[in-house]
Amino acid sequence: MGEITQETINTLIELFKKTVGEKGVKLLSNRVSKDLSGRELVYEIASVAMEIYGTKGSYAVMRQLGRELAKSLMEKYPKEMWQSVLESALNHFGFAEKIEYGEKEAYIVSCVFYEILQNKGLNPIEHAVCWTGWGFIEGFVREMKGVKGIKWESRDIEVEKCKFVFIK
Repeated sequence: MGEITQETINTLIELFKKTVGEKGVKLLSNRVSKDLSGRELVYEIASVAMEIYGTKGSYAVMRQLGRELAKSLMEKYPKEMWQSVLESALNHFGFAEKIEYGEKEAYIVSCVFYEILQNKGLNPIEHAVCWTGWGFIEGFVREMKGVKGIKWESRDIEVEKCKFVFIK
């Protein structure tokens, strides 16, 4: 699995500006520890977003960030490659092993944040960081399948998969 690099963080910050603006990004960056990197840094950014925007507000902001990431990738690649990009991008960015994609559902496999969530006593989607992946999948499947959206359904701990079902 890939690592969450500074390049990935920089990409997310640029996309974040589309969601919360320059001032919102500056407010976040002023409150995030400068000693963190990788998944801990991404998790803390989402945690600070929760402090600033509240639970529901941060979920919406982080979900939109995921959609923006999907949109930026769809603009870079031809439509014929979108399924391949969807399935492999979270690995490339260092967020998960892969996304499995089916007719009516998609799965995030081996998310790098699950261990942090577990250590903090949180279930999947109880932290804003999870909503970024949700938005990412949603951004792609809206365009690929013409669905209205997706909803989180379950986490299979044994096989390390979060299941999202498509809403027609």
